[in-house]
Amino acid sequence: MKRQHLLLSICLLSACLLLSSCGDHWQPHTRREVLAYVKAQFPGEDVTVAKKFTSPLLDNGNTSPDRIWECWFTDMPDVVFHVGSRRMTGHPAPMIDYSLYHDRDRVFREHYMEQYQTMGDGLSLWAVSANGDLEFHFSSMTDVAQATEQLRSFYSWYEAQPHAGPPHYAVLELDGLPLPSSDPVTNRTCLNTSTVLASDFHVSFCRDATEMEELCAEMVKSYYTFYRLLCSDFSEEDLDAYAQENWNPAWTEGEDRSTVPHLSRDGKALPVSLFSGIGAVPYAGSGLEFSYVSYGGLFELLNRLGLEPVGELEHFTITGVDGIVYEFSYSFHKTEQGETWWYYTHNGIEEPAKYSSFMYGNGYPILRIGGAAFQAVTGLTFYE
Repeated sequence: MKRQHLLLSICLLSACLLLSSCGDHWQPHTRREVLAYVKAQFPGEDVTVAKKFTSPLLDNGNTSPDRIWECWFTDMPDVVFHVGSRRMTGHPAPMIDYSLYHDRDRVFREHYMEQYQTMGDGLSLWAVSANGDLEFHFSSMTDVAQATEQLRSFYSWYEAQPHAGPPHYAVLELDGLPLPSSDPVTNRTCLNTSTVLASDFHVSFCRDATEMEELCAEMVKSYYTFYRLLCSDFSEEDLDAYAQENWNPAWTEGEDRSTVPHLSRDGKALPVSLFSGIGAVPYAGSGLEFSYVSYGGLFELLNRLGLEPVGELEHFTITGVDGIVYEFSYSFHKTEQGETWWYYTHNGIEEPAKYSSFMYGNGYPILRIGGAAFQAVTGLTFYE
């Protein structure tokens, strides 16, 4: 008898633990709950929910505990989307919880994208990614105006369609250029409509599509001013103005500070103007010591220090304060297994260029300001 009572107590305790480990909804939703969910998600819309649900098969051949209902707007019965009751499990603590979701946005994006593309060649300059986003790849301003007009027309048409939901993101991708176009160069920007940006705080990383031409121009200028190269799209005056405004020494402390913190040469603190207009960007706010400059930026710094490098900014030599001859060139790169990496030489020996110790990978034509090579070449040193 005592054994039976013990077993019963264990079973009751296990049941209590199981129930206590459940979330707000520990069993699949009913159709009535789905109807309430649909009404809340699409207020004022007339939506039909199928009477019966389906449960997908798992990889092991068993039936999933999830439930999926087919749904459609009454005035568009041919476009079917889904509402699902999905089982969520907690880890590491055991927990069972079911949540509702819908795929209206994805289904209607695909539907209207296919419809728009059959209407003409309105997005000829845009590619569609695997997840449905629009992508515009560019290396100059040549097609930017036309691509901007195509996106504007598409967004205007899309937002006028019934039940459309938020439109696709549009992604601007600066690529196809001879030197790497990634951080610190602005090489990727996401766009959407002002309606979407105003309604969803999660898209704070996104910019208004009406700014597209201006954003593309900033991305191109960012690239050419960081590497200090000439650009066919903008004059030297335009590039210089951009560099002075955007490559400010952010690591200085206050507007009135006249010297660079923790950096000196020959025992003297350096003026802030030494880095004026040169792309020297601190990684994650970590300070100048973990910033990096391009070979072109280094060439300009050497001239400002009166060290007179021999050659041009795209290919020059300099005898460092350590007595070693260094040679830098944007043409010093190799490609192995599909990956291109840059290097410089010291006394003729190749040395791969490296990111900051906090950055991933090697091989861009840049030098870390706090690195041994940069300090050996320039004579600049850090102090506490």
